[in-house]
Amino acid sequence: MTNLELQAYRRFLMLKVSEASEYIGKTDTKTWHDWEQGVVPVPEFVDIAMQDLKKLRSEKVNIIINSINDRVGNNTIRYFMTYTEFQKVNPDLDVIQWRLHQSIATELYFRGLEKLC
Repeated sequence: MTNLELQAYRRFLMLKVSEASEYIGKTDTKTWHDWEQGVVPVPEFVDIAMQDLKKLRSEKVNIIINSINDRVGNNTIRYFMTYTEFQKVNPDLDVIQWRLHQSIATELYFRGLEKLC
């Protein structure tokens, strides 16, 4: 994975550098910035983790899209402004799962498939 691809993945997943460095890279923000700036190559474990998150995101989007026609009523997806709000509904999920959810909700909204609530 190139430095530019790493940054694109992080932004696509709506992750802050501090979140990505802590939860994915298991490192400090300076090291993550070095990876994104191309100062240091992106480690293979980070590349794999980001690709796994992208795959998981795609699977979740497809599940939601496939279920839309089976729903009764309005299609809405919850958009949690803060991790604290997300955690109240999903106490067992971490920051990465919150950001993944936000990324999915945003895509579905902009595709016109879901309304945000």
